[in-house]
Amino acid sequence: MTTLGSQSVQAAPLEDVPLPLPLQRDAERLVRPGERVSVTVGLQDAITNDHRIFSPAFIAEGRMRMNDPHITAVMTISCTAAPGSYEVRTASGGDRDRDPSDVGSLWGSVRVELVGDAERAACARRVSELPPEPREERWPANVEWPGSPWDVRSVRAGGEMKATDGLEMAGDGEVTLTSSAFTRPVVMHGARVLSATVRIRCDATPGIHTVVWRQKAKIGSEVWARLRVEPAAPDCHDPAPTLADRIKSPTSWLAAAGFCAAALAARTHVLKRRRRAYSPL
Repeated sequence: MTTLGSQSVQAAPLEDVPLPLPLQRDAERLVRPGERVSVTVGLQDAITNDHRIFSPAFIAEGRMRMNDPHITAVMTISCTAAPGSYEVRTASGGDRDRDPSDVGSLWGSVRVELVGDAERAACARRVSELPPEPREERWPANVEWPGSPWDVRSVRAGGEMKATDGLEMAGDGEVTLTSSAFTRPVVMHGARVLSATVRIRCDATPGIHTVVWRQKAKIGSEVWARLRVEPAAPDCHDPAPTLADRIKSPTSWLAAAGFCAAALAARTHVLKRRRRAYSPL
């Protein structure tokens, strides 16, 4: 995955995460209301991206997100959690609609300390001021983009990226990718692994852009990927549109239709004048 020239496609670094909860099924970690904790595993572990981490002690369940060279989830201890011991469990994203107590495996447990009313009130204020958990992920450089819909890699405007899908969700030529950052929509091709090279417009607005997946014979679309556009070089120039681009362009069709209509009208006018000129008296 490279851009034009020697520029490289990079993932944006994620913020530092709290110290992890170690894998201790028979031990507890002492925590306080409002404290942030994390679960971290290596890339080769059974727990993978999008796994859930949940506990009655958490304000909300955590989501494992790629943060090369680890996969990490960050959770916050609830300000209203009663003192005592709570299990911490893991489950795959596919178990999202099931009762958390019935799925997954035991990771460990936390013991919430007893705190006074003043500290709980201060906890609530601190938690309300916490920024949202980052959803962007940092995938290994050797993994094809996108590793997930939140695999946000950076590319300079005017550059290129290779988009790949190896899940066999569709066949050759069935998928079109569109984005406000692309110079034009692209169609994915391939026998077993679909791929397409996308070019970023020189005037694309810096920041995050979504990539939309549309498949033939299916209604609707979905956000399939995201990318971050960096400002273009001063000498950036978009390639001239090809004949195929002009044919596919709605404005080109309208212009062609207008031209044909005008030509037909002019031809009809000439024929009418000729008929009048040669009509018998």
